[in-house]
Amino acid sequence: MNKLYLHVGPHKTGTTLIQKFLLDNKNTLFRNNLVYPQRFIKFFGHHQFRDLVANKSLSKDDVNFINDKPHDFLLSSEDFISLGKSDFEYIKSLFDKKEIVVVYTWRRASYKMYSIWQEVIKHGGTDIFSDYFHEHIAKPGRSQMLSPDLKISMFCSVFGKNNVKIIDYERSSSENSLLRDFLSAVSIPWRDDFLLADDNPHAVNKSLDVLDVEIIRALNEVFYREFNLQGSKVRDCYGRLNTPDNAQLHELKGIIASYQYEINIGDYLIDSRAEQVLSSKFSANILNYQECLTVKKLKLVKPTWTLNQKAVELLRQAVTAMRTDM
Repeated sequence: MNKLYLHVGPHKTGTTLIQKFLLDNKNTLFRNNLVYPQRFIKFFGHHQFRDLVANKSLSKDDVNFINDKPHDFLLSSEDFISLGKSDFEYIKSLFDKKEIVVVYTWRRASYKMYSIWQEVIKHGGTDIFSDYFHEHIAKPGRSQMLSPDLKISMFCSVFGKNNVKIIDYERSSSENSLLRDFLSAVSIPWRDDFLLADDNPHAVNKSLDVLDVEIIRALNEVFYREFNLQGSKVRDCYGRLNTPDNAQLHELKGIIASYQYEINIGDYLIDSRAEQVLSSKFSANILNYQECLTVKKLKLVKPTWTLNQKAVELLRQAVTAMRTDM
């Protein structure tokens, strides 16, 4: 029986890089009997497929497109992770001519939380990191972000434990082997002639500097409060304003930098708990496990910089300039 691989992310585990690589090499993959279909694609991943599943609106033609082909198929969307058990049972009931295999990339919780918080800010969020983190840390046993075993257990209950493959993101990242490890998970050998996306700025969703993140967060607050504007438009407009010769922004960043502080992450109880649970309960599912409780330092900004009168004046200047650009 041919396979249907579901690459479920989650967010901030190299999904954009993987999806761009798969698109660039879809012809080579097809020659190895793996189809990364253009159908359902939005940007680089199969986010349209996810929406059809959520609405229980896959057509007979959608199903036959995958079911009736004598090939393995791979669908990838980090938004798959937001689907519930009934959604995956819906997929299983429709694609009965394929053996469904889930590919999940495990990234340690406290490392991932900061990256996801940045992503929330990019799309209009206003919470400071400590407030965002508290929502999850207050109930870690219920947070699928902090307790990945919750989601993995659900995948196992729907598709069978042998059909869940887990990639250790920290090890793949440290060894620069994420693409190789992912291909191994979908039974494709590495080839030296694969096209790589190293020089493509859209292939990786890069982190922003902590000062830029804090300015965007503050701008999100202003634009929502005063102009009822939310979403990534503020970030995009700020990106056009943030040029090397913008003296006002340079001065604002200098002021905010004086409010920076550092925290240690990686050795929290949630990290050690997830490490213990996944390495014991799902040891056979993790393709490249390596223990990781390394302490890292994060730079954050105290929100009290907004009490600095000069900083507020400079922020207002940025708001005025951005308003003319919108």
